[in-house]
Amino acid sequence: MKTLLIGLAILTVALFVSACGPAATPTAAPTATPAPTPVLATKAEDILGTWVGTGADALYQQFNANGTVNTARSRENVAAKPDSRSTFRFEGTHLILTEVEATGLPPCDAKTAIYEVQLLPNGNMRFVAVDDKCSPRKRSTGQIHKRVQ
Repeated sequence: MKTLLIGLAILTVALFVSACGPAATPTAAPTATPAPTPVLATKAEDILGTWVGTGADALYQQFNANGTVNTARSRENVAAKPDSRSTFRFEGTHLILTEVEATGLPPCDAKTAIYEVQLLPNGNMRFVAVDDKCSPRKRSTGQIHKRVQ
């Protein structure tokens, strides 16, 4: 009887061990690929031309080599009859916008704003507000813009 019990115990242990199988080896957690650091505009040449916002306002902005920027609701008016006129300049990676005149858009009490301009791999650019206390300008400017051909 003793031999039977010992045999039964050995069989139970053998079945238990074989059911468990080999110990699982830990797998490394997948690592996320970091997003590329955006290239920031630092000079007028980086943003010259006519752009349109891709957000709800879809305003046109024309950045000119003389340091002026015209903003309009339509492409037809952006050069000759803009809704607002501003000046722009770069200080390092900061784009400084200063409103000069607003005739077709609400004027900004905070005349000056600071943005960073991210140059995106697809040719678009994203304006990121650093300091803009004018809500309408911040809403229409602080978004992705695509170049108008």
